[in-house]
Amino acid sequence: MNERDEICIKRIQEEINFIQDSVKEIDKDIFLNNKIYQHAITMSLIVIGENVNHLSEKFKAKHSEIEWIQIIAVRNIAAHGYWQLNMDQIWKAIESDIPKLKTFFDEL
Repeated sequence: MNERDEICIKRIQEEINFIQDSVKEIDKDIFLNNKIYQHAITMSLIVIGENVNHLSEKFKAKHSEIEWIQIIAVRNIAAHGYWQLNMDQIWKAIESDIPKLKTFFDEL
């Protein structure tokens, strides 16, 4: 793993931890009705996607079990078409995808 990958991974882990800490004491209804939570989590998803985009192709190819393209696609929608985001889908990602990503990165 090169130095750039290590930096990107550290940033991704920080954002994953931020997301999990932010929603630790709320439920879906609170999230869906709170623009502050929605914007904060969306910004973290943008940062995660941006850093995934900067991971080396070698790293991503070695770990092809992760849906890198999908992560980058969420970032692109969040950054360029925010109004297209479905907050129900974002909540599902918080509950399902984020814990899986955390496990993956923590086990590297």
